[in-house]
Amino acid sequence: MSTTPSQPDATRIGRASGAKAPEFQELYDFDAAALTLTSAVFPYDSQIHRAHVSMLAEQNILKPEEAAAILQGLAAVDLSAQDDPSLRTYLPYEAALKREIGPVAGKMHIGRSRNDLANAGKRMFLRDQLLRTIEAVIGLREAVIDKAADHLDTVMVVYTQRKEAQPITLGHYLMAICENLGKNLDRYRELYPRINQCPLGAAATAGTGWPLDRDRTAALLGFDGLVVNSIEGVAGWDHVAEFASDNAIFLSGVSRLASEIQLWSSDEYQTAELDASFAGTSSIMPQKKNPDSLERSRKAAFAAMGPLVAILTSLNAIEYQYSAARVELEPRSIDAMIAATHAMTGVVRTLHPNKAQMLKYAAENYATMTDLTDMLVRRVGIDYREAHEIVARVVITAIERGIKANLIEIDLVQEAAVAQTGAPIDVSPQDIIDALDPVKNVARRAGKGMPAPESVKAAIDEAKIELEADLKWLSDRRGQLAKASEMLTAVVNKISGK
Repeated sequence: MSTTPSQPDATRIGRASGAKAPEFQELYDFDAAALTLTSAVFPYDSQIHRAHVSMLAEQNILKPEEAAAILQGLAAVDLSAQDDPSLRTYLPYEAALKREIGPVAGKMHIGRSRNDLANAGKRMFLRDQLLRTIEAVIGLREAVIDKAADHLDTVMVVYTQRKEAQPITLGHYLMAICENLGKNLDRYRELYPRINQCPLGAAATAGTGWPLDRDRTAALLGFDGLVVNSIEGVAGWDHVAEFASDNAIFLSGVSRLASEIQLWSSDEYQTAELDASFAGTSSIMPQKKNPDSLERSRKAAFAAMGPLVAILTSLNAIEYQYSAARVELEPRSIDAMIAATHAMTGVVRTLHPNKAQMLKYAAENYATMTDLTDMLVRRVGIDYREAHEIVARVVITAIERGIKANLIEIDLVQEAAVAQTGAPIDVSPQDIIDALDPVKNVARRAGKGMPAPESVKAAIDEAKIELEADLKWLSDRRGQLAKASEMLTAVVNKISGK
């Protein structure tokens, strides 16, 4: 049997003729692959059915043979639901179960409602998506840390208000991104226990007269505890809003990083170059190397605002009760966020900084003027504002005469001092040279969290410890869920006689 060879990617032409990175391709593929919320939640509903039936049997609400019949029937209907999406909603599913095993199927719903069932399934879906999100953010943070470690001595300019400010290093800049990512991870971890609460037993909203063991059902499903009050069990939606909010906050940072890298890679700046595997090209202009991975990541970030606003608006417009009017956090929104995170992880990992251009800007474009001002205060003993005005005169004159910062000499400084104070100042040519050296500027800033290489290295060491803790936290949570799944399987097998 012959096979048709895969077609080459027709978009990989011109300056982007090499292979596209898988993380970049994900930005194109996630939309078509996204599930509806109903389909995404269905596997969790199946687990809930099994846990609920098992608990009913343990509480002697169901006879052993009834529970066994229901559990066996569930397996058959789940297979049918793989090909028939209509069975992924509860009432058609229950009807199919009844056709499979007879009237005993109706007993599966004792002591519950679609209200608490739906909320429980969505919480289980969201907790897995939260862990998936945390894993992606950890991956991005790890890439940022590794890149920072490679650029402890790569001097560059940091900007404020899109104006060149002071010399730092690329490592220092990236560790700022790392710290921001750490705060996002804090928010996501803090959200997990609020999502991982079980509402089952709330039923429609007032609970049930059946003697349910709510804690047992929660344990079989891997929940940390209960949404205790039966009204809150079906009406509570703040965990959905909080997830959407955390996503919007996180993605605003991702978009900001992408925007900065896009600026650095522009033809005018030329301080960094995107790896070709994360770039596109123009269909008409052969010279173009387009930052498609950055723009598509930014687009995903912009789209994250929509779900947050929609969810909060829907909550503002309804009463404190179960309501189908509440807006959900759809799988597509989460998939877009994960795709953008993966893409930016790859962008950072493969980025090609232009060290010479970065240092040139830091040396020539007056970013060293703060240290020149500080030197005057230290050496001459004048107050900071006076020194500030002397250096301002130096800059104005240098710009007028076309003198780059690293070519400013003592005569120009003395000229400015006389114009400002009426007298020359006691500084040496070496003082000026040292103050205007961007590498020495960076080295002088050796305090905690500052750009000197040893300070950045210390921050990297701390961040690696945090990274290990984050990975352990993630592994522990997934381990707990795996144990709960094994426990549920064992209980189901026991009741089913397997």
